Order: sequence, then C-alpha cells, then structure tokens
Amino acid sequence: MGEGTLRARVAAVRAFNRFYTRRIGVLRRRYLGGPFSLTQVRVLYEIAHRRATAAALVRDLDLNPGYLSRLLSGFERRGLIRRTPSPVDRRQSFLALTRRGSAAFDPLDARSETETAAMLRALAPAGQVRLVAAMRAIEALLDRGGRISRPAARAPSPRSAR
Repeated sequence: MGEGTLRARVAAVRAFNRFYTRRIGVLRRRYLGGPFSLTQVRVLYEIAHRRATAAALVRDLDLNPGYLSRLLSGFERRGLIRRTPSPVDRRQSFLALTRRGSAAFDPLDARSETETAAMLRALAPAGQVRLVAAMRAIEALLDRGGRISRPAARAPSPRSAR
C-alpha cells in the first residue's frame, strides 16, 4: 500500500470520527443537555449497569486513575454513588448508584436511548441492519484484547436494587 493510499484512509477515518462525534453530540460541554460531561455520564452508565470497582473502570474505560478518583469523589460528595467494601479484598469497593444518583442518571440514559432510536427510525429497516452490522464490524476490527466495554451485549441490572 502506498503512502498516498494510507493518507487517504487516515483522512477518511478522521472525517468519519468528526461526523459521528458531531452527530451524537459528544462535543457539547454537557452531554445530553444534562449536568454531566460525556466521561461522567459514561462512568455513571458503567456503575448503573454492572457491579464495578474503580480499578475495573480504570482498566475498561482506559481512564487515568487520579482523574477517575476525582470523578468518583465528586459523585460521592453529591450523594450520587456509594461504595461497598469488597468482602474478598478490603482495598477494593464496589460502586453503586444511590437513589439520588439514579434520579440524576436515569433521565440521561432514557434520553440517549430515545435519541438513538430516533436516529435509527430515520432509516429503513434494511438501513438499520446495515448500520448496526457496520458498527459491529468496526468494533471487531479495532478491539484489541477485549478492553472495550460492550454495553449492548450486557443486560441492564435490575433498577430496583438501588
């Protein structure tokens, strides 16, 4: 492959990234019109949908440990999360949303679902299938070592447990 071909492919990937980030609104200061940044919403999503520790979030979301620690401390001060020490390793704590955390996060999660459904409804069923297949292909091609979280493959946790 020639350097010109590679340069054209790099330009195409970068153009797609700009298109998609604009399309789903990740560049807005506050994601989904709520009080949180995209990173904060993603961390809350992970806490809401799985039994997570800070160490697992650092690993799975590829976050700086100090940055995540500051995010979690802020969530705790606001009463959005609680930590429950692990019975196996007292150095680790499981994170969970509090009622206040659920009240803050659930509307954003619902809005994300609504906006995604609207984007899909704008396509014919065959287009929806093609889009989802293309996204799965991108994920499979770029995923190395399984570090990318797959929320679509994970069943939501029961909301009543909070």
